[in-house]
Amino acid sequence: MVKNNFQRCPLMILLYHLLSLLLSVLLVPLFSLTTLLSKHKWKGLVHHFGWVPAKTRQSEKTLWLHALSMGEVIAATPVLKLLREQNPKLYIALSVTTDSGYETARNLDFVDNVFFHPLDCLPFTQLALCRINPDLYVVTDTGFWPGLIDLLHRKNVPTLLFNGRISERAAQRYLNAGSLFKETFQKFHKLYMQNSNGEKAALALGVNREHIEVIGDSKYDAHQPMPDEEKEQLRQTFKLKADTPVWIAGSTHAGEEEIILSAHRQLLTKHPDLVLILAPRRTERVEEVAALLKKENFSFVRRSENPEQAKSIILLDTMGELAKVYALGQLAFVGRSLIPPGGGHSLIEPLSYGLAVLHGPFIENIGHVTDKADKHGIAFTVHNAEEIEEKAHALLENQTHRKELAEKASSFITEQQGTSKRMAEIITKLLTAVKTA
Repeated sequence: MVKNNFQRCPLMILLYHLLSLLLSVLLVPLFSLTTLLSKHKWKGLVHHFGWVPAKTRQSEKTLWLHALSMGEVIAATPVLKLLREQNPKLYIALSVTTDSGYETARNLDFVDNVFFHPLDCLPFTQLALCRINPDLYVVTDTGFWPGLIDLLHRKNVPTLLFNGRISERAAQRYLNAGSLFKETFQKFHKLYMQNSNGEKAALALGVNREHIEVIGDSKYDAHQPMPDEEKEQLRQTFKLKADTPVWIAGSTHAGEEEIILSAHRQLLTKHPDLVLILAPRRTERVEEVAALLKKENFSFVRRSENPEQAKSIILLDTMGELAKVYALGQLAFVGRSLIPPGGGHSLIEPLSYGLAVLHGPFIENIGHVTDKADKHGIAFTVHNAEEIEEKAHALLENQTHRKELAEKASSFITEQQGTSKRMAEIITKLLTAVKTA
């Protein structure tokens, strides 16, 4: 039964709700103005204020799953696909936060509804809940909204965290917020974590051990090897010859491109035909990176320009292509790892294509993956341009070693798979329990 009053509402969440009520009056005009130039957020602007798409068909049960960005959508995809196959009548509502997540989610034909997650203000979240009326709410990876989770708790709607990730730094921020987030995490029905570090963080936040389980990372299930014909077609799209050596610097952040370009300049003296595919994490930074390439006098072309032939550098300025572009390379560097505070981005995509992967030392968010990959000898820590050049040169020179690493990477990915199936079973079981309760 829905509870319509806040008489027993703890002080912190009560203050949070009251503050959100006041802020909502200001947020509508301010948020509208700041998103005016953002095509997708403007298109889905009303979603942020709770006016999310209403259900388009009758269903026995409704699942609302929230995936923050493109990476989280990719991780959730095999789970949602299994759920659709096992529960054809289930209504699946998928919310995102970023434009890249929205574009990726729109391509999933087994999802009923895709929208931007409402801002965590009481009027907006209450309206969204009324329009969706979920039987289960699932958060992937991270992105915890205290107000919405409190409302779900009051409406007796179970909340799950799947593919859960709480870094040490994030856990400290939550603890510094007083009791607000400690109470939020305790309202989850269960937390399914990627690794033991996340489990420790959840315990530090006061979650009962019985409500935490480590089940792995569904991203390992999301990437399948690309067929040779598709790979050849992609190569032709990028105007790359079959024997052209390629390395990819993916998901780079400000300050890292300079280091990558310094390494690439050194590599070109030993591998004159080498092509670098440079992919900034955010497409908003493409102009900034293009200006840097011009300043450094590099011959480059933008991916969107569809060049007649590849240059020394291809600047990946399109959204959502990086994961498959890794199939073109001999090795990869993954960004947000060279400069503190860093945190790291997923190594799973390049590893799934059999690439040896370089990464910097600041990898708190992906330490559970890098630790395993480093031990398998398929990922390598580098600290500067000289180390990148040295390791990349050694890998480019030794094709036999690269083949050995590709086989190891394939085995590594296979060993980690299976989380999606387990998570789909958990969600189905809980939805059934809700139905018969």
